[in-house]
Amino acid sequence: MGRRYLSVALLTEGASDQWFLVPLIDRQITELALEAPAGFDYSGVDVGECFTVAPRDRVVCEVTDLLRYFDIVMVHHDHNERSKVDAVRERFPDEAHRIVALVPVRETEAWMLADPEALREAAPTRDAVWAVPGDVEKAADPKAVLRTALGGRRDAERDFGRLGQTVALDALRKVPAYRAWTAELRRAMERLRFL
Repeated sequence: MGRRYLSVALLTEGASDQWFLVPLIDRQITELALEAPAGFDYSGVDVGECFTVAPRDRVVCEVTDLLRYFDIVMVHHDHNERSKVDAVRERFPDEAHRIVALVPVRETEAWMLADPEALREAAPTRDAVWAVPGDVEKAADPKAVLRTALGGRRDAERDFGRLGQTVALDALRKVPAYRAWTAELRRAMERLRFL
């Protein structure tokens, strides 16, 4: 029997979330693959065609399509929108285990703050004054902290993409919402017998 192929799709609230999350998800799944007894192939997450801020019926339609072709569909929302992921799952009772919630507390930008060294590397200048709280999910306005750390530069696609590629997974594992997401991803992969 040949190796299996894991296919993953992602729906996010917006494009800036994708820039960070796509490389991060790929890195996390690659790390999880090291635990797979039989191994599996994975070529990267695919991004869906709509954002999760679209009307609920549009999101449900997109998830319906994605579940036909992908093993796992990740649905991203910020914490105050968590109920939207649960509402989508309710529409797919037989496939709910294949829908993985990716829900940072407050905003995705908080996860970008988890590794101060990666943030310093992404910053255009080394002399910007900024402070990251020890618990990044308690930052009142993670977007403002990130903007300050990056020197107010407006190249979010490059900056967020670089952070998605470089933020230390060990640093992210200290973030409760990140641990919750990876635990849910692991359970989905185990149920589908990839792990």
